[in-house]
Amino acid sequence: MVTASLISRLSQAVDLLEERLQQSRPLKVVKVRCGLREDRDVARARHYRAHPNDKDANITVFEFYDDEDMADESQDRCPSAVQKTRS
Repeated sequence: MVTASLISRLSQAVDLLEERLQQSRPLKVVKVRCGLREDRDVARARHYRAHPNDKDANITVFEFYDDEDMADESQDRCPSAVQKTRS
């Protein structure tokens, strides 16, 4: 039979394991290219469409570009988005 004491001990053990895992996991940093006048949320959304595995990033660093074309042609663009803007 499971008692409240056993459940409490198991819960504490799980919490301790989770805390240790969080401490050993490094922070994920993502660089997002962005034009100076571009909305940061739009740039972030564009980057996540092209790189869905970056959605769990802890820190987002924006690389700002004065030239809109340079920011548009960044590696953050999905191929379909680049083709739509050039058509």
